[in-house]
Amino acid sequence: MNTDSIDATDVASASWLQESFEQLKQAFDQWKIAHGILMAAPKASGKRALAKAFTQSVLCETSASGSLNKACGLCKSCQLVAAQTHPDLTNVDCLVDAKGKQKQSIGIDQIRQLNAKLVETAQLGKWRLAVIFSVEKMTRGAFNALLKTLEEPGRDTLLILLADNIYQVPATIRSRCQVISLKLSQDKLVPWLITQTNCDNNTAVEALNYCSFAPYEALNFINQNRLAFFNGLRNDLDTLLATRITPQEFVAKYADDESVLWRYIADYFQRVQLQLLSGTNSQYQSLNPRSPSELYQQLIEMNRGQSAGSNLQARLQLEGILSQWFEIGRKIVHYSSS
Repeated sequence: MNTDSIDATDVASASWLQESFEQLKQAFDQWKIAHGILMAAPKASGKRALAKAFTQSVLCETSASGSLNKACGLCKSCQLVAAQTHPDLTNVDCLVDAKGKQKQSIGIDQIRQLNAKLVETAQLGKWRLAVIFSVEKMTRGAFNALLKTLEEPGRDTLLILLADNIYQVPATIRSRCQVISLKLSQDKLVPWLITQTNCDNNTAVEALNYCSFAPYEALNFINQNRLAFFNGLRNDLDTLLATRITPQEFVAKYADDESVLWRYIADYFQRVQLQLLSGTNSQYQSLNPRSPSELYQQLIEMNRGQSAGSNLQARLQLEGILSQWFEIGRKIVHYSSS
């Protein structure tokens, strides 16, 4: 499922999104809604659906009385929002270049254009709204330009900022926004996954753990039977430790998942570390207990660098980390055969 295409109506069936929508409704109805709203949650958690539900509801003709109602989906405003042509709603994301490739950042010119649009008079109703996707990808100049608008917002203006990682958003921006953090708890997500897929409780819990509690990614995980994939990946990492395949062969095999492969391998190292600490698995008893933990930290640092725009190739970094795992296994094999 492409989480960008999740319809706003899905909010009603997702308790963790409905709770946040009610929080926004209460602030809106009491005239305590902030001009800047920062929605922070991991990818595939539904924050885009929440943003769409909120903006569509604000612009819906049923909310004209001043009370936020769920969008009717039938009025002219709702239809324009659905078609992404509403004149009082602006979406901002990384631009696509002439070759069809999405750029890595949101630039200052995009924010200046947005600021200019937000001072215009609303064409169809009272409110002017803007949604900025992946706000962490804004350049420093873009953040500074946005800060001016947050400090001196126009009347009846709402800025919704979506962030995968709230700590990558400058404190000067965070402090001027109402922060909406989606509550991705097991007691909310497991029943939803079971309802959506008819899976059992254990499968739902395992899917959430694999997907860092991102519910829509976990939904894909179950629907695409990714559990078999992960079992195979773990076996291949064990085979790498046994030096029966090389790091290059491993990475090549999982090239289609390269963008998220680091996370899957990090999960594996975490599991190895837990098994070493618990002493329940003799397969890894020859390992130094620090080794999987250190490799896990290297993967986290690698991802952090990539998110910050590192020029180092992710594949080469990944192969370097896996080479250390391979070398650990080679030494174990050597000493066990001596």
